[in-house]
Amino acid sequence: MAQLGSNMPLTDPKERKAAILIVEDEFLIRMALSDYLQECGYKVYEARNAAEAVQVIQSDGVSIDCVFTDVRMPGEMDGFGLCSWIRKNYPGLLVILTSGDAQKVNSARDLCEQAPFFAKPYDLEYVVGQLRNLLRARSNQA
Repeated sequence: MAQLGSNMPLTDPKERKAAILIVEDEFLIRMALSDYLQECGYKVYEARNAAEAVQVIQSDGVSIDCVFTDVRMPGEMDGFGLCSWIRKNYPGLLVILTSGDAQKVNSARDLCEQAPFFAKPYDLEYVVGQLRNLLRARSNQA
């Protein structure tokens, strides 16, 4: 274990794994996406609904780079509400909405002007490619 003052170099913040919060009430979808993102080198947090997502985002020591959330989920707040809450309280946090409900597509695209919307079922390789592009663009702006 490294002690203060030792010659152990500190981790460069640019080398930190990007952290993705998946908000999805369907276990199998959440698990598949979580496993794939971890295999691609991301740190992954999971939440079953918006209330759990808010707890994760507000947790001490947790730094989220992107919230990937379903639109329809149980609880008082859906994915649109979560996106609005994030925009109000964490304006720099990237949000990506997804839904299997075709009627939600236009609303999601209006809300996510700067980020893609993924209709279910989505291609995991495509999602990761788009996520990498979005995170790279975000880090270049900083």
